[in-house]
Amino acid sequence: MIRTLTLVMLCLALVAGAVTSTQAQAADRGRGRGHSEVYADRALTLDEAVAQAERRYKARAVRAEEKRHGDRIEYRIRLLGEDGRVFEVRIDAGSGRED
Repeated sequence: MIRTLTLVMLCLALVAGAVTSTQAQAADRGRGRGHSEVYADRALTLDEAVAQAERRYKARAVRAEEKRHGDRIEYRIRLLGEDGRVFEVRIDAGSGRED
C-alpha cells in the first residue's frame, strides 16, 4: 500500500513538473520572439547567403558576418577568388539581393 501510494505521488509530481515547465516555456515565447519569428523576416540565412556568393563568384568564403542597420539586416561576406584576390560582397537578408 505504501509503495503504491509512493508511486502515485511520484507520478503526480512528475506530471506537475511537466505541466509547469510547459507553461513556463509558453510564457517565455509570449514575452520574446521564438526562433521561427526571428528568421521570418529574412529571405536568406547567413549560410545560404555564403553558398550563393561562393557559387556566383566561384570563390571561397573566408569570413561572413551579419550587420544590423536598424530593422535591416545585411550579410557581409569576404571571399577569396581563384586568382588570389580577396573581395567583399554585401547581401540584404530580407530580399536576398546583393548590395
